[in-house]
Amino acid sequence: MSRSPAWLVAFARVFVTFLTLTVPHLSVASAAEEASEPFDVTGANWEGAADFVQLARRELGDARVTATARIDLSHLRPEDSLILLHPEKSLDIGSLTRFMRAGGRVILLDDYGRADGLLRHFGMERIPTPRHPKDSVRNDPELPIAEPAGPHPVVTDVRRVVTNHPTGIKHPDLSPILVVQAALGSGEPDVLVAVAGAVGQGRLLAVGDPSIVMNSMLRYADNRSFARALVRYAGEDDTWGKRPGRLYIAAGDFAEDGVYGSEDSLFTDLGSRLRGIDDVLAGIRREGLPAWALYIFAVLVGLGVVIWVGANAGRVHRPIAPRFTRSIPLIAQGGIAGRAAMLAAPRTSRALALLELKSALEEETCGLLHLDQVPAHNVLLEQLAEARLLEPEAIVELRQLLLRMAHVETLVLSRSASAMSKITDNDVMAAAHTIRNLLERARTRARANMDAVLT
Repeated sequence: MSRSPAWLVAFARVFVTFLTLTVPHLSVASAAEEASEPFDVTGANWEGAADFVQLARRELGDARVTATARIDLSHLRPEDSLILLHPEKSLDIGSLTRFMRAGGRVILLDDYGRADGLLRHFGMERIPTPRHPKDSVRNDPELPIAEPAGPHPVVTDVRRVVTNHPTGIKHPDLSPILVVQAALGSGEPDVLVAVAGAVGQGRLLAVGDPSIVMNSMLRYADNRSFARALVRYAGEDDTWGKRPGRLYIAAGDFAEDGVYGSEDSLFTDLGSRLRGIDDVLAGIRREGLPAWALYIFAVLVGLGVVIWVGANAGRVHRPIAPRFTRSIPLIAQGGIAGRAAMLAAPRTSRALALLELKSALEEETCGLLHLDQVPAHNVLLEQLAEARLLEPEAIVELRQLLLRMAHVETLVLSRSASAMSKITDNDVMAAAHTIRNLLERARTRARANMDAVLT
């Protein structure tokens, strides 16, 4: 068995050591981040929501309130209610709609989470709050004061609710609950941050700021009164009957299982998977790749570089001769050799070879007749007959050959590629054979005539 290269063994040791030192720290960091998620229903820090959950249990009783990270939609009953804080995953709009139409209540508190789909489904639109609010905490426009916008049960005991970077909600027909008023003279309109409406036998209440119910914000008396009113609104009886159901409180990256109001099927499972993919892509667009994915990508890139260097560092390349030492192809040379190579090339039309034979025939016959230039073909044939260099049968054969070559010359000048492509190697060889025989006979007669004159 062959042994691994020393450099590869050394790299493996360094890599294993690196993983040992870094992976535990990554895990600890991830666990710490998960423990301090905003709106965590078990979080006791300033941005958690544990105080809100305790407030709900005091209002409705421990048995009726469930703080959860997973909602089984198939187990919901019409008398149940949901309070959703800043959802970070796409919501099952179909199930939530059927749940509310059957009598369930959904209270959504979200500003920049993933509840846009549910809001758009019911015709709601997110809009920015006034840049110059009438009232705010410490004159900070990002901490505007919201006031009751109408006679709704959740704002009966509320006068001023402190918000934190809220988003407005626009809908012409829903009942207004909370409004952020613009400063006089600012030219901006007042903006609603909480609205409510009926969905079938159920209710939907949307608030554009989940920070209202986080631990640090519940120290404000009106925020606490508003939070208490939301819980009562979620659990109170309706006109169609009593609602002794449970209140489920979920926040952040909670999961939704099952389907409400219809049996599970392939399509519902596919829809759930597509929502999961959409959530992953949205998270990457919003926050970039997670630390573990970047870590794995960096390790793979490092391994790829090492493998590439190891595979190419010792490679022996094939020597390449300098251009000045390479032989020049015949077709690139001049003179007779280059001309012959060009005419014999596979892609060269054989019509050019026939024209070359025509030129050689005319030049040779003019030499035998002692002419300085090539005359017309009929004149050339007459002079050959007068000089008795060819027999009458040979003159007829030469006339036919010259007529054919003149026709080929016409095709070349007209650039008729289809007609020229019909000329084959056999045609060229036959013409060359005929020319060779005619010229040989003409030379023989020319020598005989010369001998007769000398004697």
